[in-house]
Amino acid sequence: MAALVVAALIGWGCLMGAIEVAESLRTGVLNNRKGPDVLAAEQPVVYWALIGFYTAATLTAAGLALLVLAIAVRDLIGARDPDQ
Repeated sequence: MAALVVAALIGWGCLMGAIEVAESLRTGVLNNRKGPDVLAAEQPVVYWALIGFYTAATLTAAGLALLVLAIAVRDLIGARDPDQ
């Protein structure tokens, strides 16, 4: 059950990350919460490097969420099997 909660939290973080990346691609501005924003028109190399990094991190976290979810479902189904 704890693994399902962990998978849900990771999945929620992935959703928030994907929304942020999509919004940044739509507007051309990467909102930097601790410093100046990065604009695609003014700093294209930095902008695309950060978008690539955020996208890779979001996809990696989504894969981790799916892995944890698969393990949790397998354990829940296995717990109901009386042969094991």
